[in-house]
Amino acid sequence: SSWLTVVLVLLASSQGCNGWCVSSSLWFNPRLASTVQHRGTPQPACRKTHCTPQIVHISMGKTLPRNIKDSVNQLRQSMQAALSSRLSRVDVEFPYAANLGVEGVKTKSEDAIPMLNAEDGYTSDRELARVIAEMFRGTELESTIVVAFPDSRQANKASKKWEGAFKGKVIVLDAKQKKVKTSGGGGFGAKAAGPAKATTSAVPDGTEVLLIVGPQPKQLPAVQKICSEVGMGCLVVLVNARLDELEYASEEQEGFFKSEFDRIYFMKSQPVASWNGGFLFRSFPDDWQLVLPRKIGPPRVLLSSPSCPTQEEMEAAFKEEASKEGEGGDIFGGIPNPFNFLQNN
Repeated sequence: SSWLTVVLVLLASSQGCNGWCVSSSLWFNPRLASTVQHRGTPQPACRKTHCTPQIVHISMGKTLPRNIKDSVNQLRQSMQAALSSRLSRVDVEFPYAANLGVEGVKTKSEDAIPMLNAEDGYTSDRELARVIAEMFRGTELESTIVVAFPDSRQANKASKKWEGAFKGKVIVLDAKQKKVKTSGGGGFGAKAAGPAKATTSAVPDGTEVLLIVGPQPKQLPAVQKICSEVGMGCLVVLVNARLDELEYASEEQEGFFKSEFDRIYFMKSQPVASWNGGFLFRSFPDDWQLVLPRKIGPPRVLLSSPSCPTQEEMEAAFKEEASKEGEGGDIFGGIPNPFNFLQNN
């Protein structure tokens, strides 16, 4: 009855399934496809009789989400659409330190702009990873999910927070991808242990869904190696990787990440540093949109493009908007309080 479970079940019910998942019929892993083909019954997460998963044609993705429930719903639809399009390398990015409310922290009051710190960012990354992992609950992929964090502190905190609710595995992403032996349990009469501490490890064999949370520059070569080794039968999801802000070792490395990974859900406030306000948004398979949210009425769309607009293109759109007179444009309006954009209430 946690907030996460309630919200995800409610959102999934809009598609006719009383469960929160990415429908396994949209997944193209050969092993799972074979299992589905011979089962002859509704998918595990579809408890309603004759629940038939369908390819999603997103409509909500054309507008900014009003709150966190809208955002999670759009993310789910984008993930389903991506899998139906046979994409297995995807990137998801929420605004920095967005409060998804998974761990019970309430959004600050509307009048207060909270001082953010690194821990807020780590919490947001962890919450987003949990939301994505929950999409596969009830499918045969549930126990094959691996969530890789950039360091042991974040990984161990996730293991503790998720204890008993996550059937996959949490690891610390090894920049060198060396396999390590894991210690076995205690002997007869040994004291019961708490949640297992995450260890630095290569991606385990048999991983079918891999979430890589906030990778650091030194770990990017390992991510490239992973993508080559696990093959296209493994879904690799970058979680808040901030691809536009990473320090790449070379142009080739930057080209790999920005071409290999489809950015299926993206939200960023003030995308052009020289202009105050604005929001860059994309919900796959819809176009990218540069918009100006307004206090009253729908957001003003300044630019729409099938590919991620460049800084130059966005700056030109801002300049054009600023030059307009008498059309109600408020180039400095943006979101009155950007920290209240994603509320968990």
